[in-house]
Amino acid sequence: WCAEQDSGLRLNLHPRAHASINTLPLPVERVRLLIGPEGGLSADEIAMTARYQFTDILLGPRVLRTETTALTAITALQVRFGDLG
Repeated sequence: WCAEQDSGLRLNLHPRAHASINTLPLPVERVRLLIGPEGGLSADEIAMTARYQFTDILLGPRVLRTETTALTAITALQVRFGDLG
């Protein structure tokens, strides 16, 4: 999945990332969003995402449950890219 080629912005939600959704470039047509399991991705998995040019982004100061993270991240991306007005 990480290796698939497309023109989308590749994002990895990471609790220690320095960039946030608000720092993403505009405009963006497609996003490939990686949300890890509860407990986070392993160091090897994080290194793999870096090799495939995923950008680590911080969703906020709290670590959320996986099912909550997906909804929160998609909503934040829609706000950032103007989908919600």
